[in-house]
Amino acid sequence: MGIQESVHEILMNLKETILRSNPYGTCEVSICVRGPGYVTAQDIILPPYVEIVDNTQHIASLKEPIELVIGLQIEKNRGYLI
Repeated sequence: MGIQESVHEILMNLKETILRSNPYGTCEVSICVRGPGYVTAQDIILPPYVEIVDNTQHIASLKEPIELVIGLQIEKNRGYLI
């Protein structure tokens, strides 16, 4: 496959991504990137009231011209759930 990391590694990389938000509640965010190239936290499409603490956080490496699409649901003060 054209992604260097396993699904488990991608999930662990996402877990390490720290987000900062003012409002409580849930919101939907997504990643949609076409390779080849590196996917980092700055590729996460966020609402304006959510920010990423470290935009350089590595998520995945796309080795071929494939599209990586991930949908995420985030909730303030909820930690990490699969």
